[in-house]
Amino acid sequence: MKKIIFYLIVLTFLLPASSCTKSKEQSSLTIAITKERSSEHRYTDWLAATGIPFKTVVLSSLSPQQITDTLKFCHAILFTGGADINPEIYGKGSDSLRCGTIDKDRDAYERHAYADAKALQLPILGICRGLQLINVLEGGTLFIDLPTDKGSIDIHRVGDEDWATHSVWIKGRSFINPTEADKTFEVASNHHQGIELLATSLKAIAYSNDSLIEAIEHQNSAIAPFLLAVQWHPEWVDYSDSLAISIAQTFLQAATDFQNNAHSKK
Repeated sequence: MKKIIFYLIVLTFLLPASSCTKSKEQSSLTIAITKERSSEHRYTDWLAATGIPFKTVVLSSLSPQQITDTLKFCHAILFTGGADINPEIYGKGSDSLRCGTIDKDRDAYERHAYADAKALQLPILGICRGLQLINVLEGGTLFIDLPTDKGSIDIHRVGDEDWATHSVWIKGRSFINPTEADKTFEVASNHHQGIELLATSLKAIAYSNDSLIEAIEHQNSAIAPFLLAVQWHPEWVDYSDSLAISIAQTFLQAATDFQNNAHSKK
């Protein structure tokens, strides 16, 4: 009997502490990343260069149900670069031989994550493949191979694998340009596909010299309060790059705003 009383007393002191710990964990800014690199040029490191504290959860090893449950505790989601999207999704399945590596499993879990993120109105950022995925899931299409379909030789990727540097023209006010004045930046890219037909729910906010759409936002802020995607790789350049760090800061600020709004509703 004395042992039972002792354990009850211990639990009385432990439970409030556990509750406080849980509350503290829930208050941490949490960013979902669809797939992370294992070594250099990690998306997490690029975001951390802003100095804004946050933690991440990587979705690539989770089941669809786990992704749904996890995103309920996240404050933003980043769709990262990677393999070509299965062209069957946007009506070009017969042309898949001109694609590179296709990861159908990734297509499936990112499709699931995108639907959940939109339903939750999470801030969404896409990079390279992420931009292409968002356009496709919103109903747009892609050029299967830019060098052959658009004549864009060595602009977006040198040869089959090497990185390219090129200019992008940011048109007017947007998430990546706080002024009405058009601006031009140098960016790093490595891709052979890109937006062909832009989904009607999206708008283009930046272009490259060959007129390829380089950045997009959602047309309706009531549906997607913060949706930004870029075709280039801001995480690949030096973190002192003004555009690269600005994109990271803007994304994390949107996540912070989402977190604050969520807390204010409780």
